[in-house]
Amino acid sequence: MHRCMKMEIFDLHADIGMDVLSKKLKGEQDILKTYHLDKLAQGRVLGVGMACFFEGHENWQVAQAMVNALKAELEMNQDRLHFYKGGSLLKDRLNAMITIEGMCFIEDEPEAHLDWLYGQGARIGSLCWNDENALATGVKGNPLRGLSDLGKRAIQHMNKLNMIIDVSHTNEKSFWDVLATSSKPVIATHSNTRQLSNVDRNLTDQQIKALIQKGGLIGLVAARWFVSKDESIQTAHQLALHAAHIKDLGGMDHLAIGFDYMDFLEGNFGRASMASDLQDASQSQNLIQALRNVGFSEEEIKKVAWGNVESFLDKHLSA
Repeated sequence: MHRCMKMEIFDLHADIGMDVLSKKLKGEQDILKTYHLDKLAQGRVLGVGMACFFEGHENWQVAQAMVNALKAELEMNQDRLHFYKGGSLLKDRLNAMITIEGMCFIEDEPEAHLDWLYGQGARIGSLCWNDENALATGVKGNPLRGLSDLGKRAIQHMNKLNMIIDVSHTNEKSFWDVLATSSKPVIATHSNTRQLSNVDRNLTDQQIKALIQKGGLIGLVAARWFVSKDESIQTAHQLALHAAHIKDLGGMDHLAIGFDYMDFLEGNFGRASMASDLQDASQSQNLIQALRNVGFSEEEIKKVAWGNVESFLDKHLSA
């Protein structure tokens, strides 16, 4: 009876900020309306973390340009979306958040930089992508290096601001340093389980249990190598099995979604990077059906789809 029933979804991670700036620099306008809003609506996406993505070489001017470009697009489309900075989610339009993926552009005075980001509406942030920078170390950095003293200051100031800390790309040393430093729950916006796909970007059972114990969230990611190293099962069904594994570890109230769709990106990214039946936001309901198929109840699916995120944001964000 539930086979065709759609359910709203909150997607914690999509690199839309980067897409907005790159297209604006080519002279395009109305990026959200042209490339994103219709697909999000087709997939019944209720909310999305629109990430400003920085891979490790960008400076403060580039960071400001990307955040400002995305903010302008959000403010221009308020007939179709709610520029979400905290408080209740609206159910009649898309709740769009600014998030930061990687803070390589902060080399000093993290408090002042974070104050500016928060003032523009950024509410979730990771200190690094896969890179090693002045704050922290990503999965491709030195495995023996974690947070720097500057990074610890950044974590403490993010706690003060109620800016949520994202650990999805940190190496294990940085992960444990963040959990030890932060006085508040942290999240992995787009990470799966290493038990089902043994890649550095996924979380070990120990890491999953630690995030659960600290009251955090884990967003299921649809990038195909994080779903499985076996190309024949890079599917929504396999991603749902990651959810089942996290549930078995005690994570039912800590499961979320962070698809990380890349259909709008160029180069080595794009649709080829995604699970076969989770290619873009319009296909998001395929995960909802896959969760049903592996035994999740409707109430459990609601938690994974958006309920756990809504509870977390309501508790940990101030508007």
